[in-house]
Amino acid sequence: MHLKLDTSGVIDDGNVARDLGQDTADIVVLSAADSDLAAFGSAYAKLPAGFPSVRLTNLLALGHPASVDLYVERTLRNAKIVVLRMLGGESYWPHGVESLRTDALRRGALFACLPGETSWNAALAARGTLDGEATHALWRYCSEGGFENAGLALRFAAHLIGHGEAPPRARPPR
Repeated sequence: MHLKLDTSGVIDDGNVARDLGQDTADIVVLSAADSDLAAFGSAYAKLPAGFPSVRLTNLLALGHPASVDLYVERTLRNAKIVVLRMLGGESYWPHGVESLRTDALRRGALFACLPGETSWNAALAARGTLDGEATHALWRYCSEGGFENAGLALRFAAHLIGHGEAPPRARPPR
């Protein structure tokens, strides 16, 4: 797993394009929530050897359209599934959503566009390339939260790309 963190201590307002330098992976998860990324990182560390590769990215680091374009070109080039979890709907990050969707359609990859809220956003979810049932299942893992559900979400994403059996449904955190 590879998680790139910006240590500059400034908020990226999109005025500067940058290359995050992340290698490609089978499963790529983007979220603006540090708690999501921490849970996915901890869960991935506990998965067995041979599990598909995973990259985690804070989408706030991709504020500039050129940063998004470079990220799509380099990091997503071999991704089999991209999971985007975001607050505020598509209007919050329109170039990013459109770029990830277009790339997934072009490459025949899977793209899950998940609401970051606790209520379902069908319009945002429809921007992904997954069917509604799979998208909703991934959203439930994320909305229930916690380490265990993050692991189940990664296992479900791996299942969707042909690795392993489908895991149990999301569980309320203990």
